[in-house]
Amino acid sequence: MKKLLVILSLSLVLVGCGNKTTNVSNSKDVLIKVGDQSITIGQIYSQMMATDSTAIIKQMASRIIFEKEVPMDDEMIVEADTQLQEFVDSVGDNIDLYLQYYGYKDKDDYYNNGIIPSLQQEKLVKNYLTDNFDAIAAGYRPKKIRLIEITDAELAAEALAEIKAGVDFTVVADKYSTSNYPGDEELVNNKSSIPSVVVSFIDYLTTPTLSDVLSDGTTNYIVQVTNADTNKLKDEIIESFTYDSTFTDKTLESYFIKYNFTIYDKTVFDLFIQTYPNYIAK
Repeated sequence: MKKLLVILSLSLVLVGCGNKTTNVSNSKDVLIKVGDQSITIGQIYSQMMATDSTAIIKQMASRIIFEKEVPMDDEMIVEADTQLQEFVDSVGDNIDLYLQYYGYKDKDDYYNNGIIPSLQQEKLVKNYLTDNFDAIAAGYRPKKIRLIEITDAELAAEALAEIKAGVDFTVVADKYSTSNYPGDEELVNNKSSIPSVVVSFIDYLTTPTLSDVLSDGTTNYIVQVTNADTNKLKDEIIESFTYDSTFTDKTLESYFIKYNFTIYDKTVFDLFIQTYPNYIAK
């Protein structure tokens, strides 16, 4: 259900929500181009008038890229059918309320314009991460760690001594931790939302390591690097990064550039490049 709600929430900004109509005299003029496929002004003008034009353009261009790079196959269709059924089972009699709230007119609309593009995007991001794994791993230096925070410096020293004496890290965390860091093993990288003093310590480590007590002047941390071998962690890293918006953006940016994404309308171009400056080749 959580994954389904993520799909719905991500789709919210991509769905037209108005009923305005207009006649466009130059409706056949090309507005944007992705590779050898074009989208005309007439195809999207009414949607642009009703909602965020940049989001609509990004969505439509992305769908072209998805069809070129990751067309639906039998495995993805099975997954799409499964997700739809899970969604129906989860929301029960509230299905129409959910669909209406997120801008879908019915289950078919949600299936075709919510689930399917989400699955295609997921596969595209995984492909990008796989193809560029060495460079991404070198830049973000992901690794698995255990982390605890202990406010009192003397207690932090006691905790470190117990760990060095062989007491399990999580047991020490349960005994001493005074924050939301319970000592559970987690995958992090140098952009993760963990204390900067911890990032500085772990960033370039390549082997399992236990820190001394790390202080940022306010509180204290003990971190244990449990696995820094990105090759052994490759599948887990790719799976984790696939759902990180940073890598979704990097993926789409690369494919928009690859297919020479072009906007011909200056007003729309100026709006689009403010929000997505890296989607258009300089």
